[in-house]
Amino acid sequence: MFKVMKTNLSKLTFIFFILITFHSNGQELFNELSIGVGPVSFRGDYGENQDNETNLGNTGFGLSLTHFLNFAYGRNSGSYFAEHFKLRTQLLYQNTSLEHFGSYADGQGDDAIKLRAMTGEVSSFEIGTGLQWFYKEIREYERSVNTLSPYAGFGIGAIFSSPSHETSLPGNLGSTTNTFPTFLPDPASGEKNPISNDSETAFAVNFQAGTLYRLDERSDIFLEARWHFYSSDFVDGLSPIGGQNKSNDWSFWLAVGYVYYFD
Repeated sequence: MFKVMKTNLSKLTFIFFILITFHSNGQELFNELSIGVGPVSFRGDYGENQDNETNLGNTGFGLSLTHFLNFAYGRNSGSYFAEHFKLRTQLLYQNTSLEHFGSYADGQGDDAIKLRAMTGEVSSFEIGTGLQWFYKEIREYERSVNTLSPYAGFGIGAIFSSPSHETSLPGNLGSTTNTFPTFLPDPASGEKNPISNDSETAFAVNFQAGTLYRLDERSDIFLEARWHFYSSDFVDGLSPIGGQNKSNDWSFWLAVGYVYYFD
């Protein structure tokens, strides 16, 4: 797993800087770089949907490195787009330990014991680009100090995940003696094995909402909420068989961080 993650990180870092160079080439633009950290609630197939214990229990941590292109002082300054939008390129990492929570995992029955014994972990890198819209005019905000600038954003990208699963019961997962029925392979269904430790690559769509706080002419701090929706149900390496599996994996991030202005 670590070899795959190292290879993915090298590829993503290369693509990240290629995107920055491409966006900057031949344009009168200004550069900013931010770093953020915070909790990530991974909403996959561990636990129950809309269950608070699941949402809180399956929470890990995330790191973000984001490059911004600022148009407000270039040749297009004065336009609504230049005054209210920035282009962002981001590299994200998250790691979350996963368990089964909720009513099906409670109790002393055999199936409940199988669920509680099953644990997992998902680590992922995500790279993408998008637009960030600011409520205030960018130049007005950046000429001030000790002020807030609310924003919202939308982006697309790709996620590269490495999941893993295990059980504290005897044997390997996938046996009727230690695995909850919806995670057992069903050759007749023609579907993929419900449990996978293979790396997964998927498209990602994300939305952000947050606010900047101006410290001085070169730096901000920020608070941001992020929602990431994936095109695959195997980002966490788990996809139960049955009608209860209605959506692909997604995650919710809450991040605080620092922004530095280079120009």
